[in-house]
Amino acid sequence: MKRSTLELLCCPNCQSALSLRDERGDGTVDEGDLFCPYCERSFLIRNGIAHFISPQELEGLNRRFARFYDWFSHFAIFNKVFFLSMGGERKARTEILDRLDLNGGRILEVSIGSGDNLPYLFESPTAGEVYGLDISAAQLARCRSFVTTRGWSVDLFLAMAEVLPFKAESFDSVFHIGGINFFSEKKKAIDEMIRVARPGSKIVIADESERVARLIARTLGFSRSCQGKKVDTSVPVHLVSDTMEEIRVDGIWKRHGQYHGYCLEFRKPA
Repeated sequence: MKRSTLELLCCPNCQSALSLRDERGDGTVDEGDLFCPYCERSFLIRNGIAHFISPQELEGLNRRFARFYDWFSHFAIFNKVFFLSMGGERKARTEILDRLDLNGGRILEVSIGSGDNLPYLFESPTAGEVYGLDISAAQLARCRSFVTTRGWSVDLFLAMAEVLPFKAESFDSVFHIGGINFFSEKKKAIDEMIRVARPGSKIVIADESERVARLIARTLGFSRSCQGKKVDTSVPVHLVSDTMEEIRVDGIWKRHGQYHGYCLEFRKPA
């Protein structure tokens, strides 16, 4: 993690500024901890990744999917196979990433996984500093190995989308691809993406279509949440605050005349 990133971070519980305690004095922090003076909580930094959650803290679908993605991290080839029938992975990912307003500013990817979007993101000459978070420690470990091999500077965080560990108005672009269909609290996640985006920023959210999501839920046994309620796999446009601008939803990942995904995008008012 870059030492300069500290100015963006806040306690995910009370949003107070954090102090850094580590053993190195250069521009990066590989080992150390972040301390919140208000609620007196410490958050470890291990292998350059700040840990704002532990598996025991996760609840509902978040807990189940964190375990699933830890296991799924060993099968990275699946995504490539999934996108193959839709024109290939490049087409599927750039169909979403091309909607971002990249201007050299800070970019936040919520649910970065193993970093599959990064090669296409860094192809843009206007891509700035990149930050990514996920609830899967195994996925983040793979992502860190990937970015280290490529020589990219990407700060990674183990954290929940529903309680982002960043100060308000920290990012020029915020996006999420895949996963929100099964978030425990979708509206809180969307509100958090809005909170950390700067005024005038574009926010882009994409996932499988409702039909595909229902099939995945049945296949994985996630048709109902831990509370016995049905999982809502609808496009979450109704959860976006009506104060947002340029709200639109498009079908994506078309195959055999059907869209297998959706892309929801909107802009935070300037």
